[in-house]
Formats: sequence, structure tokens, C-alpha cells
Amino acid sequence: MSLKILFCASEAIPFAKTGGLADVAASLPEALSAQGCDVRLFLPLYPSVERTPDALKVVAEWIPISVGVHTYHVHFWQWLGPSPYPVYFMEKDEFFHRPHLYVHPLRGDYEDNAERFITFSRSLYALCKHLDWIPHIVHLHDWQTACAAAYHYFHWRYDAAFSRVRTLLTIHNLAHQGLFPESYFGLTGLPLEAYTIEGMEFFGQCNFLKAGIAYSDRISTVSPKYAREILDPKQGFGLDGLLRRRRNDLIGILNGIDTTRWNPSHDPYIPAPFDAEQLDGKRVCKEKVLEELEFPASVRQDPLCVVVSRLVHQKGIDLILEALDDMMELSVCLAVLGTGDPHLERLLLQAQSRHSDRIRVVLDFDEALAHRLEAGADIFLMPSRYEPCGLNQMYSMRYGTIPIVTATGGLDDSVVDAAQNPQMGTGFKFYEHTKEAFLEALKAALEAYRDSETWRRLRQRAMREDFSWPRAARSYMALYEEMLGD
Repeated sequence: MSLKILFCASEAIPFAKTGGLADVAASLPEALSAQGCDVRLFLPLYPSVERTPDALKVVAEWIPISVGVHTYHVHFWQWLGPSPYPVYFMEKDEFFHRPHLYVHPLRGDYEDNAERFITFSRSLYALCKHLDWIPHIVHLHDWQTACAAAYHYFHWRYDAAFSRVRTLLTIHNLAHQGLFPESYFGLTGLPLEAYTIEGMEFFGQCNFLKAGIAYSDRISTVSPKYAREILDPKQGFGLDGLLRRRRNDLIGILNGIDTTRWNPSHDPYIPAPFDAEQLDGKRVCKEKVLEELEFPASVRQDPLCVVVSRLVHQKGIDLILEALDDMMELSVCLAVLGTGDPHLERLLLQAQSRHSDRIRVVLDFDEALAHRLEAGADIFLMPSRYEPCGLNQMYSMRYGTIPIVTATGGLDDSVVDAAQNPQMGTGFKFYEHTKEAFLEALKAALEAYRDSETWRRLRQRAMREDFSWPRAARSYMALYEEMLGD
């Protein structure tokens, strides 16, 4: 009997994306499906999804969903386009036919986010009933779907068909919790006992993520280190007490990456292919990206450091800015690609003006250039304050670009510190979030860079690391089996 798993998420590529959740919600089901699981994905129907008879077919229409005193009617659709697993959508254009997923660019969070995602979470049960397909595992993701764990705990499990269904909540970033005023609790349709300090009450507010943590059968995070870090008040965002009480039900599984899309031997975005055995193409990639960014010929033999990131405080961009003048004295070049905090953007542009021969800043999201930077760089800088998993350090290693990372979350799990373990190292870490510690890690990397044989072996070890989704899928399958045995 194959495992039946329903993924319930608020975004997934290629249909909608704001962050890494969309990659996980698409790639993990594909890897599980390849290993014999019956996986299905459930999403809201956004305007970015093609709406033609060739793309969608109706599953059920005018399904009543209660939200507070209101009854909303929704429609279920199945995707007919190419996909390695079935994809279903809930249509409620009043809530989801908007150009942005969660936030208006000028007014901030949509005021009806609670109603939007209560409706979506409650409709999960109705979808399964109309499909006549009951999953073994309902796999929920982040606050947008976390309330479904509470609905299962208080309501759905008393349906004989759902009595053996188990719920798993994956926390992708604990900082995003879905906080709403206390008065919104009536919208949930949950009993009053759910609005307690042991349930979804959070300092006088409704906390959707807390509901999922309290009532799901198991909880996972996107790396083992992050699962430990969120038990501490420093990174627990007020939920560390509840997480410590549920620590026996908490596990961290490192995300994978799309090793087809991020593959230097078959990457359509880069000027020359290469792999761990034949690295000549990487030298060509560096030459071409330096030329593309118009670095002067006088600095093109120096190490190229890159940053591809959202330019925000969490990602440690301010730490790079603090260290920039010292970095320039080490004769490195720096290329930055990303957008974010306007203040940090201005400071980066000012740094580019001060060091016009060695710094290039591109304030844009450009996937093709991101690939070319990963392929052409020598060193990738990722000094995040916290990082639940992180993907760019894994992309970098796949392309033989050596990461320098803070020893936090998934960065710590995925990078082996070559300064501490020269024979097994795949990058360099710093253990205090200070300019001095960051610069010491950079100097260690530059020392290795100056020894061509040491650097070649370091690159080859990094490129041979397995960050594929099949690896992560095997860990999730073991967790699902364990949950069903409880």
C-alpha cells in the first residue's frame, strides 16, 4: 500500500511564489511521488494560474464553508497541465484573485488574511470528501494552513473516515506566525478551549501558527539545527515554551534543492558547462560575468565574492556593509544581486561609488544573472542572523563556489567548516555575528584560495555534496511511517 499524502500550502511553483516555501511545496511532493507515494497538492487559485478548459477541470462547485457567521461558497478545480502529481485548487476569487499573495505593496498585510486562510484550511476536508480520497498524512505548511491541524483535532478526526489521518506541520520560518486580534477567534469555528495559553491564544491575540504547533500530531522544521534553535527564547519568537513542551514531536529535516535546475553541467543560463571533474568551464564563467558587470581588467584576477539575497537585516547585509572597507583591503571583488530594504540598497550603492573598481550592485531579481554569479564566483557570502534552512549556500556548493556562512540553522547543517576540518570542509563558518568574526572567516577562505590545489579539492568536495530532494524525501517518508505507527 502506497502512502497517501496531501500537501496543503499557500504557494508552490510554478503557480505562485513569494519565497522558499513555494520551492518546497513543489519539489518535495515530486520526490515523494518518484518514491512511490500517492501525493496530491492543494493550493488557493490565484490569478497567476492559467484558467482555460485545457488547464483546469471542475471537481466540485458551490461548496459551503463556514467562517464565523458567514458561509462562503468555493469551487474545487484540478490542474490538467503537466505535473508529476495531481494538483487541486480552491477557487474563491473574493479572497484570492489579487496581484499579491499576502500583502498589498502600499497598505501592508491584507486585512482579511484570517478569513482567507480559514476558508482555505477548512475546505481541505471538503476536498477530500469530494475526491473520495482520504490521505494517511495531511502535510501543512506555515501559518496559512496551520489551523487545519486544529480542525482535525477538534472536528475531523471524529469522522470515521478521518480517524486515522495524521497531521504534520512544517515551520519554514517561525518569525511569520499569522497574528490576528482576539475578536477574530470567532471566525475560526473552533471551540473556546482552543483559545487558551495551551492553544492558539498568544498575548491576547489569535496565533494561527501556534494553533498548528499545539494541535498537529508532529512538527518539522527545514533543518535539524533550526529545530534546536527555536527551543531557545532568542529564536523562539515567543513560542519556545510550547515548542519545548512538544520537543519529542519536533524534528528538523534539511530541505533539498532542485538539482536539475541548478546543475552546472546543463545550465542554460551560464556560458560554459562544468562539473567536479572538469572545472575549466568555471574559469570561463568567471571571466564572462566579470566582463558582463564591467569590472576593470586590473582586478579580474582577484577573488570574486558574491551575494544573491533579499537585502534585509535578517540576511546580515548590514554586517557586509560594516566590513566592506576592510574587505577591499584584502583585494577582493564583490557583486551583489537583490532587492529589499531601501536604506540598505542606498548604502550598497554608496559603497559601489566609493569602490567603483571592485564593487557592483544590481538592485533587481534576475534569475539568469543569479545562475551566472553562482557559476562565476569564487566565494559566496551568507552572513544571516538566522536562517531556517537557506538554499543559496547549497546552490553555491553545487557550482563550486565556496560559501562563507554564519553557523546558524540550515547554514550550519549544510556547510562543513574547512578551517576546523580541512580534510572534509566544504566552506567556512563564523560563530559570532560580528565584523571581526566574519573577516576572519573570509581571510581563512582567501588563504585556501591562494593554494590552487587546496582550493580545487575544496571545490570538488563541495560539488559532490548531496542536497537533492530524494535525500530529504527519504527522511520525510521515515517520519510519515513513524507517525502512522503511533
